[in-house]
Amino acid sequence: MGRQFQAQCKNCGERFEVREGGGRDFYLLHCDSCGKEKAIRMNEIMKNIPIGDKSLSLEEKIEKYAGNCEDGHYRIKAKARCPKCNSDEYGMSGDEKARIAFYD
Repeated sequence: MGRQFQAQCKNCGERFEVREGGGRDFYLLHCDSCGKEKAIRMNEIMKNIPIGDKSLSLEEKIEKYAGNCEDGHYRIKAKARCPKCNSDEYGMSGDEKARIAFYD
């Protein structure tokens, strides 16, 4: 299950929207360097990734399929980043804690 919320950067104070985690029908990856987001749908995974190949974990196969970003690599566990200072240290912004959205 994923979630979407308004975040506030702990480094510079910038507020920005964050989506974390995938859902039932997709994986959500972020670049490990710039934080850019990339979603890969399950039907795309099932069609293009050799699930039976045991040389890599499913997570590694998905990351390999996702390819590289201009600045780094798309990773399932990489965090979103502040668009102003590129920090990955953030928290939910004040009153936005009541407005978190979960999706699947």
